[in-house]
Amino acid sequence: MANVLLAFPNLTDAATLAGGGWQAPVTNLQDRRLARVARTTDSTPGNTQFTVDFGKDRKLQVVSLVSHNMSTQGQWRVLMGDDPTFATTKYDSGWMVAWPVIHPFGALEWEDDNWWEAAISEDDRAGYPGILIDLLPAIVLARYLKVMFSDANNAAGYLQFGRLFVSPGWQPATNMSYGATIGWETDTAVKRSLGGTTYFDRKAPRRVEKFSLDLLSDAEAKTQVFEMQRKLGVDGELLVAWDPGDAMNLIRQSFVGRMRALNPITAVLRNINNNAFEIEETS
Repeated sequence: MANVLLAFPNLTDAATLAGGGWQAPVTNLQDRRLARVARTTDSTPGNTQFTVDFGKDRKLQVVSLVSHNMSTQGQWRVLMGDDPTFATTKYDSGWMVAWPVIHPFGALEWEDDNWWEAAISEDDRAGYPGILIDLLPAIVLARYLKVMFSDANNAAGYLQFGRLFVSPGWQPATNMSYGATIGWETDTAVKRSLGGTTYFDRKAPRRVEKFSLDLLSDAEAKTQVFEMQRKLGVDGELLVAWDPGDAMNLIRQSFVGRMRALNPITAVLRNINNNAFEIEETS
């Protein structure tokens, strides 16, 4: 299991986004409200792409698009560099599948329409909190970013995305302690009539991760955790990847969210500190 990854701050909002063809503007990717989507005019390659200019070289390691409608056949690609034409690049992800394998061998029945690919089914895709996520093995220093999509046969006739998240990332030297939890929470209201019939006001569930980093060095505690709390508070965005090395469960266990509380750092022993995290998914 790879150590938990925490990515912050989101560099998107201070950048300039351009390119592609959009009926709902690409700048909506800079709005934290996921319902305020950016939507392409159609699903042709020329219109399903955009570039990001950060104004100067930035530390880039995580690129993610949240709440997308890409089909199970869709692909995407990330380029980074200092050349706005991308004739030369510092990073090229190559074409990546929008929906990777999420089922282990033998978990599906022969009759399932996604038996061969073991990816998400078309039926499940519509209600799934889709996330595109590219976790680079190391930080790339670059000014420009380009994201391209290939999903010409998307049944909607367009592509849409709720939020762009681009940032450096941090993994503690020692992973979260045993007892960490990940689960779903919901604000669905449940009421029962006088006759005993149950009624529901359904709200979409959201993911919550709770874990503790119990072997933080002084440097990690002060320059990473302490500064992260100062910069983000309980309202700032961060992206959490529970296990970046688990490709099959990466989209299940990764999301953009916020810290519910700013828990104090505790000095346990000399150069050993701990801190508890509780991160709630943005919805």
